[in-house]
Order: sequence, then structure tokens, then C-alpha cells
Amino acid sequence: MIRLFVLLGSIALSGCTAAQIRLPSALADASIRTEISGIGGRPSGQFIAGAYTGSFDRAPERWTFADTIARTGHSDFIIAGPEISSTIEARCAMRERAVDLGLAEITVQPLAYRCAFTAEGRAIPARFELQEVIGGGSAITRHERRGEIALGGETIRFRSVHHLAGTPLPSLTPVGYVFERRGVEIGALELTGRPALLLAPGLDRGAARTATVAALALATFWDPAIHDLD
Repeated sequence: MIRLFVLLGSIALSGCTAAQIRLPSALADASIRTEISGIGGRPSGQFIAGAYTGSFDRAPERWTFADTIARTGHSDFIIAGPEISSTIEARCAMRERAVDLGLAEITVQPLAYRCAFTAEGRAIPARFELQEVIGGGSAITRHERRGEIALGGETIRFRSVHHLAGTPLPSLTPVGYVFERRGVEIGALELTGRPALLLAPGLDRGAARTATVAALALATFWDPAIHDLD
């Protein structure tokens, strides 16, 4: 990934609180929307996402040595709600490393964001991982992300979205994510204002729970492409 310190058609999301991401047709025609309240720009607090509630704590870090820039951070949250016997606790960590060339940065260690899960303090067989997409047709200056969550027998994959509805130009940074299960798009997360989870009608409760946990991991993630520390 190359970061150029110029304005390359990026979309200013401030002042676009009503903006919505460009959804796949199956989700645009009919989906159930749930706003995730309480997160905003806070480093910690309480959240509500429909029938799900919980707390979060997060912090980004950045250090430099010579021309090397290292970005790290954590995002931890606790969630309770349908299809969760008591609580699920997530401990998430991010890392990325780049070289500063003055007018541009060259990523030498692509972004990776991973979560480990426990239930009432006991480890459970679950995982979450988000990776920066390098090569394979991805735009050289666009911060594309892909990942996967496995929880409670459900595996859901997700990819970043870079278009707002009704706009021709893509955003350099993610404006949301689309979720899919077994190749079928089942939901999306909007990050253009207050985070919102959209799920396909009739989705089973287990998949809805797993998608909600993934949405919380993404909504509490301070992506350095968006929230860099200068």
C-alpha cells in the first residue's frame, strides 16, 4: 500500500450524516437496519445495538524511529444479547508498519486486526481477523480490507465498501463492510455516521448474533487509515 499525502478524490464524510453506503441489490431492496449507539469517537463507554448491549475500551498508538512508522492499538468489548448465554468478551489488537518517504508512505507490514474471544473469562473456539488487501487487483492507494469471523458454528466473511450510494467516485478509506455466508450476502455495516448494521430478512438468530459481534469488532476498530495519529 502507498499512501500519498494529496487529495485523491476522497469523500469527506463530515457533514454527510445521512450518507449511506452502496449496498448489493439483495440488501438494498430489503434489509433490517439497527443503529449501534454509544460509540462515536469515544475511547470507551457503553453501546446498544438493538437487543444487544455492552461496553468497550479502545486506544490507538503510533511511534516513529528514523523513517519507520509503527501503528498499533487495541479494542476490547463485552457483549450480551440473543444467542449469547451470558457474555462474550473480545480482546482485539491491530498492527501495521510503514516507511516514510516524505511525500508518500510505503507499507512494509500490512495492517492486521485480530480478536480473541472468551465467555465469562473462559476461552471459546472463536476467531476474528481483518487484513489489508495487497495486490490481487486492489487499488494501490485504496485501503481495502477483508476478513472473517468464526463463532458458534457460523463463519461469516466480510469485505470493505468504498462507495456511497449515488456517488461515482470511491472513497480511499472504508465507508462500511458487506457480510456474506457461504457466498450469499447477508448483511452490511455502515460507518458513514452512527454505525448501523443491516441484516437480510429471515436471517437465523445464530448468524445474526455472529454478524453483530463482527459489526462491533469493526465499529470499535480505530482504523489507522481513517484515525491516524500525527
